[in-house]
Amino acid sequence: MALLVVLLHAACSKDLAVNEPEFNVSVTKTTVKLGNPIIFSMKGNPDMITFYSGEFGNHYGYANRDSIVALSQLNLAFQNQVRSQGGTAPLCQANQFSVMVTSDLDLNNLTSKADSLQRIKTATWTDLSSKFSWSPLTCTSTNPYISSGTVNIVNEIRKNKQSYIAFCYTNRPNNNTVGKSSIWRFQALTLTGVSPKESQLLMSSATAGWKSIYEGTVNEWGTNAFDLSSSSAVTMRGPLTVANEYRQWCISKPFIITDTNIGRNPGVGIKTYRDVPLNTYSFTYKAAGIYEVVFIGINANSKDKKEVIRKLKIEVQP
Repeated sequence: MALLVVLLHAACSKDLAVNEPEFNVSVTKTTVKLGNPIIFSMKGNPDMITFYSGEFGNHYGYANRDSIVALSQLNLAFQNQVRSQGGTAPLCQANQFSVMVTSDLDLNNLTSKADSLQRIKTATWTDLSSKFSWSPLTCTSTNPYISSGTVNIVNEIRKNKQSYIAFCYTNRPNNNTVGKSSIWRFQALTLTGVSPKESQLLMSSATAGWKSIYEGTVNEWGTNAFDLSSSSAVTMRGPLTVANEYRQWCISKPFIITDTNIGRNPGVGIKTYRDVPLNTYSFTYKAAGIYEVVFIGINANSKDKKEVIRKLKIEVQP
């Protein structure tokens, strides 16, 4: 009986023992053209095999730590139009309209219009006007809307800070030297965040919550100086007779850009202990680049686990 117990214990110990997998991976070539599959050859028969392609979301470097994704682009686009107001002056005022951004403005707990204007004027603004295309200043009333183009402003915005977009209209005294004030309109604005994970619309004309703050009073500007008659277009105009230079600000609601934590990257299981031995594995990349490919061969039971890691460098050419 004692001998039988010893034999049974030895048999159970042997059943629970886990050996290190015999497992190797190779390729005939480490360079492949985009769109062509790469064939991995495998030797050995681990219980399980896990695959990391090295692509975003399937990178072995983030198997045991969180992956933090930052915006690679923050794309601003809109349409704009300038139109003549008429009047006696023969010219149209140039440099009346600009677009700016800031991460240095706090419009919370305002006490008055003067308080709002003071905070806006003392904030640090980045003028983006030169990066966009503008409607030509032809002094006519029939100019069509034109596309401003799309500009990546991600480097102009500070992360985790309230930021604002503003269109600033400057009205100067109307005379034969500087010309007459024009009507400026913009519409179809979009602010889109782009990361390796996704593209997301962060703001549009309909959701921007435009507010007008202006120097002077309604007597200097007129009742139609700012018009938000629909969700698609904003109109800004100055009076045809004014003795001083004044600015009007059309400011969006605040927005905040942050990094995104997408957690750890899981590998792709390409073989389980129930499967027959896997001799080859084919994979096709969606983008050109250099990738670190990782295969993990695993032997395991309920009591123990052993694994080996095989890495290869793959270059995918355009």
